[in-house]
Amino acid sequence: MVSPVPSNSKLWPIVTVPIENEGDVVTVRQRAHRLAELLGFERQDQTRIATAVSELARNAFSYAGGGRAEFILDPAPVPQVFFIRISDKGPGIADVQTILDGQYRSQSGMGLGILGARRLMDRFRIDSKAGKGTVVEIGHKLPTRVEPITRVRLTELAARLQKDRSEERRVGKECRSR
Repeated sequence: MVSPVPSNSKLWPIVTVPIENEGDVVTVRQRAHRLAELLGFERQDQTRIATAVSELARNAFSYAGGGRAEFILDPAPVPQVFFIRISDKGPGIADVQTILDGQYRSQSGMGLGILGARRLMDRFRIDSKAGKGTVVEIGHKLPTRVEPITRVRLTELAARLQKDRSEERRVGKECRSR
C-alpha cells in the first residue's frame, strides 16, 4: 500500500535541481541515487529511488518542457522519510486516474512513468491541473537500521553533495579540454 505524502509536516529541504534539458534529467537521477546512498539506503532501494525519480523527471522534461526536482527529508515520522517532489508548469495531465489505473499507454509505449514510480516508492501523491502543471511527490522510508538524521547531519550530507557536484564539474572540464 502506498501512503500519501504528508501535506502539513515541517519538511527539511536538501537540494533543488532544475530540469531544463536532457542533461538535467541525468543529473536529477544521479542526485537521487547519491542522496539515497548518503541517507543509508541499501543499493536496491537506491536504484528504485533513482529509477522512480528519473522517470518523473523525464516526464517533466518531455511533456512539460522542464520543471524542478526538490529533495526533502521529513524528520517527524519513525522511520523518517526521504521525499522527492517533481514539479512542472506544463499543460497538466487530462486524466490522472486513467494513468493510475494502468489504462494509459504513452505514444512511445516505453518507460515506467508515473505508475511505475508509484509502484517503486512507499509514498505517492500527484496533483495536476489543466494549464497549470503537475506536481508529483514520492517518498521512501529510511531503513530502520539507520540512525535518525539530525539537522546537523543533513547539513553535512548537503555539503557532501555539493562537493560531489564540484568534483563532477572539474572532471567534466578536464575531459572536454583533452
